[in-house]
Order: sequence, then structure tokens, then C-alpha cells
Amino acid sequence: MAEVLDWNLETQALRERLAQLAQGKTRSEIARKTATSPTNVVRYLKGTRMPLEFAAALVKGLGVNPAWLLAGEGAPYLADVTSQTAVMGGNLLELVEAMNAVSRMKLGALAGKHQARVLRELSDAIASHDRLRAKLNAQSRGIFVQLLGDIEKCLNDYKVQPAAGLLKAAEQVARLCDDPELHAKLLAYQASYHAFVRDLDTALAYQRKLMQRMLSAAGAPDEYALRNAVNLILTLMTLARLPEAQRVCEATLKLVPPKTQRYSALALLKFLEGRLKAERGDLLPGLAIMTRELSLGGGPTEPTMRLWLTQHLLRAGLLRPSEALDYGDDTPVKTVILLDFACWHEDAAFLQRVCDFAAQPRFNQLGDLARPEHLGPYLLRALAKKDRRTVADYESAAARCVDDMRNYAPVFITQLWRAMGRVKEAAIAHENAEKSLAAKPEERHVHVLTQGTHHRNALWLSRQGAKISQAEVAAAKTFFTEHAARGFACFASDALSANAISTPTRAQA
Repeated sequence: MAEVLDWNLETQALRERLAQLAQGKTRSEIARKTATSPTNVVRYLKGTRMPLEFAAALVKGLGVNPAWLLAGEGAPYLADVTSQTAVMGGNLLELVEAMNAVSRMKLGALAGKHQARVLRELSDAIASHDRLRAKLNAQSRGIFVQLLGDIEKCLNDYKVQPAAGLLKAAEQVARLCDDPELHAKLLAYQASYHAFVRDLDTALAYQRKLMQRMLSAAGAPDEYALRNAVNLILTLMTLARLPEAQRVCEATLKLVPPKTQRYSALALLKFLEGRLKAERGDLLPGLAIMTRELSLGGGPTEPTMRLWLTQHLLRAGLLRPSEALDYGDDTPVKTVILLDFACWHEDAAFLQRVCDFAAQPRFNQLGDLARPEHLGPYLLRALAKKDRRTVADYESAAARCVDDMRNYAPVFITQLWRAMGRVKEAAIAHENAEKSLAAKPEERHVHVLTQGTHHRNALWLSRQGAKISQAEVAAAKTFFTEHAARGFACFASDALSANAISTPTRAQA
């Protein structure tokens, strides 16, 4: 009896592909070219499970692409695919035949009189399987390498949509190739792609897999492994998981032996150690590490390191806002850093300059995928005392974001109302912000300038006579005083004004 294809495929999809092949051909023509009876051809087209022999006959007699026939992948006919892919597809069908040969054997016969024959057939089938698997592995490797190169180029050129299609193809080819280095590269590109489209949780999952590979590998991590560790840390930082990012950074550095060659990834990793300290409140020690590592040279990553240093120099008051526009390379990273600080600074003239700088077309190459709507333009409108529509427009923009701009939008909505001098609306928004911050997951770290904006809102509302609790005022005073003492010069004036506020009355509390 003919062996039927035991695929875990959707019957309707397979039937539709067979119907597509039958278009423009008579049943008798298909029967003649596949050496199959017309009756059986009709049965298979109607949905009867087709035997493996008929699938092979379609490939040989009609030139059907087996990868398309069995899985819907690629072009329907071998003439429309490259010769290398066609050979690989034919070998895939042979590999299935070898596997089916094993499955057809009645292994219970090993105890009977045909033991020697069954063992010989089993051995021959497994050997055939192994040979074909090795051949497929060799043939697929070249295609895998080419696909990965194309994916890398697309990601480097910010061509996200083409990268998505190439990744799907690479994932299929990866099933036929056993090269661990190529599989690791695919994981890295999958992580990069999902980071580009702001699917950060998926990106993080791929990066964790890469980190596990590094930890299980013998010897010290190389440049490639360190680069993957850096990407994992940066994704964790983007997701505001700073404690975990710091643990990963410290653990990775412990794996690096002393006197290791200063790879560019190692320089960036050491720089990130300082950046994480600064982000978590140890500004001056963090700045010392960042400055030291930058002075030693960062290779290709040095421009980015210099921009991150700008962020903390601004907070420490060691770089004037007006100077920051001319410091470092003009990149999308620079626009984010300047916008964050300008929104905190709340100086309309400086904010206008930064918004004009960020609005340049060259910074929009990623579109909405990597540049969510920012507070800056809306804060400018609020500072100019524009209409109430400002807040509604910002709320609509924030709803499209996928990061902390959406999670902590109530903080910035309060800021907008405060900038317009509307106490009642600001008080309602501030109450929502309190709830939002209280509900955040414990492992998430709130951006230090976001914290500062929230406390500044509370102090302003207290001065306006709004109902702000003693605990909120005390928390704001503590935040500004402690951070100013730890080097955050950007909080110095807020610390002074906070300590000038008297304790709220019992009625206000």
C-alpha cells in the first residue's frame, strides 16, 4: 500500500495548492506526467490524502517546488527558484522518504525470523537519512549565510519591512542547517528586528537565549558575545529594568579576564557600568567611570558613548544646555537626550531650539517604529498658554507609544496643566499619576527626570493650595535634597524651593 504524507498541515491549504497546479491542465495530462491514474488524480484534488509517491511524481513530472507543495514556501515551480534552492527542495523530499522508510518498518519483527533483514533495512534507511541530512546541511549553509548578510544590511539601513521577510526565510532554512554560529547570528538579528519595531519583550527573549549561549560556552567571552551582552543590557535599560541590567553588566564583566584585549564592545560594556550607576542615582561615581572609559577610547561606539555622557553632564550641571546642541554627533540618540532634558528644563527658548533640531527629516528615518511622539511640541504649546486641546492632543499621541511615555503619561499631563497654570485639572492628573507610579512593577525603574517632574508637580500644587498630602511633600523634599547632594545640579533650584515650602496644614493633608 502506498505511504501517505503524514504532515501536520492544514488539509484545505494543501488542497488549494493542488488546485492551483491543476489550473490550465487537464486531469489526463497530470495523470500522464505523474504516471498516476486519472481517478486517483481526481481523488487527491478533492482532498484524499495523497501518497508520497504522487508528491514525488509532481516534482519530477511537473517541476513542482517541493517546499511550496508541502509547506507553501517559495515559488510553485522549480523553474522560478534558484538551482541551489531547487536541489535542496528535492533533497528534502528524499529525506522525507528516508524517514518514512524508517516509520514503515515493523520494529516488532526484530524478535522474529526476519530479524537480520529488518535490521539491515533499518540501518540502510538511517544511513540514507544521515547522508541526506548532511547534504542538506551543506547546501543550506550557503543560502543561510546569504540570507543573514542580507538581513544585516537591511537592519543597518533601517529597512525594517524587507528584513521581516528575510527573517522568515532564514528561520525556515535554519531548520536544515546545523551551524551553531549561524544560529546565534539569526538570534541576534531577530532580537535587533524586534527592537527596531519596539516589540521589546520579544527582543529581550531572543537576547536572553544569546546570553545563555555565552554563559554555556567554554572560555572567556569574545567580542561577539560581549556585543550581545551589551544589546541585552540596552534592551533592559529601555524597558526600565535597571536593577537587572546592572546585574547582567556586573556578571559579564566578571567573566572577562584581566588584560583582555580592549574590544569596542568591552569598552562600551565598561562605560555602561558607569551609566547604570548614574541612572540609579550615583551620578558622580558613574560620571567618573564613563569619563575614564571614554578617555581610553571606545572605537566605533565612541560617538554614542559621548552622547550618553552628554546626558549626565547636563544633569550634573557640567554642560550648559546651550552648549549641548553643539556637543557630539547629530543623531537620533542626541535628539532624545536633548528633548528629555529640555522638557525638564522648561525653558521655552531652549525647548524651541531643541524641537527645531529634532524635527529635521534626517532624524525620521525610522518613522514611528523607533521615534514615538514626544512631549516637547506639546509642552511648547502649553508654555505659550495655548488652548486646552494641547492636553487632548498629547493624550492621543501618548496612547500610540510603547514605552514609559505611555505608562507615565499622567505625570506629563500634569506638567502640561501646570505649565498652563490650571490648578484643578493638574490636581486631577496628579492623582492619576500617583496611582500610575504606585502600580508600576517593582523591577521597573522610573526615569530620574520623570521622578523629578512628578515631585515638581506636587510641590507646585502644594503652593497653589491644592490638596497634597504631607507624605507627598515630604517625598518631594527628600528626592530633590538627596539628589542635589549626590551631584544632580539640575535639581538644585527645586531643592531650594522645596525646603522653602511649609508643612501642609491638617486640612490640606
